[in-house]
Amino acid sequence: MTKQQDHERHPGNQVHLDEWVTPDVADDSGLLRAGKILEWMDVAGVLAAVRHCRKSVVTASVDGIELQEPIPLGARVAMTATVAYTSNRSVGVSISLAHDGRGEAEPRPCLEAYMTFVAVGPDGGALEMPPISPETPAEQARFAEGQLRREFRRKLADGELPLPGVTPDALSSVAERDRPILLREILKMLPRTLRLPWERPDPPLPRKRHRTYIHKIEQVRLGKLNFHGTLYGGTLMRWIETTAALSARAHAGAGMRLAGLHGLNFISPGEQDRFIHLRSVVVHTTGAMVTVLVNVQSEDPKTSTYREMVRAFLTYAPVVDATRISPIACITDEERAVYLEVEHRMALQRNLSTAQHRAA
Repeated sequence: MTKQQDHERHPGNQVHLDEWVTPDVADDSGLLRAGKILEWMDVAGVLAAVRHCRKSVVTASVDGIELQEPIPLGARVAMTATVAYTSNRSVGVSISLAHDGRGEAEPRPCLEAYMTFVAVGPDGGALEMPPISPETPAEQARFAEGQLRREFRRKLADGELPLPGVTPDALSSVAERDRPILLREILKMLPRTLRLPWERPDPPLPRKRHRTYIHKIEQVRLGKLNFHGTLYGGTLMRWIETTAALSARAHAGAGMRLAGLHGLNFISPGEQDRFIHLRSVVVHTTGAMVTVLVNVQSEDPKTSTYREMVRAFLTYAPVVDATRISPIACITDEERAVYLEVEHRMALQRNLSTAQHRAA
């Protein structure tokens, strides 16, 4: 079944968005800014979710973005957001993006992503979602992915995941038989937002600020509010990507591009006139990739109170393939737990990607 036929069967469940990569949305390398992609995703995803449930929604999480290649200046971008999964109180939206930046007759797929939305009632609680009934093989595959991602988030939060196949060197001193127990206990204790060693009142070890540590501050102004009167999710995701990119560049010492987003969880909204603190640091590396953890807090300067807003993992690859990525050292239990969480998230995405390729 073609996308056009699918849209005709479910006209409210799919949104198409076309954009051009103009100079105002490109970076100094002439490539589309990844933060702008996240903004467009939020627009298309929200619209698809609202059309489905006929209620106002907020973004709950973003999972599994894979950006296979950078998108050059002048390219035409075609984005599609499709309602893929529903639970009692959430709706999952699959998003794909293609571009014709190399002069192809047809846009070439270059991004796949998954977002979760909830409808919020006057009391702040999540409202019930109307269900979907997947019929075609493509619809059933998207629904199965939504089920798997939801179960993964639950197991991760409960510390029920086994160790992934790759164990970081930082855990080499722990006996093999004790590692699953250690991981479960650490993940149960780990706060949703990791407090970096130099930010704790009682740091376990004397640590200098890592060179990849970035702290940015933004203000929630009137023009950045959504229809709920809180900070627009697309704007916040753009700020997050900008901050994470600085950390990735600081680690590699070279130009980096977004290659994936392996989990972005919205914890609380940002109200008008609050100040948004974005802190990022590199928490995982491979030979060719750097993953950055971004923690976001909102500050009420009148009362000197802070509230957790977002926790996100963004993965970057060098713009120049020959760039060498140096490893990182995990010292504290919190750092080891975050490293392993990234391993789990990457393993999930690899498995999903493999299954999708086989189905295609």
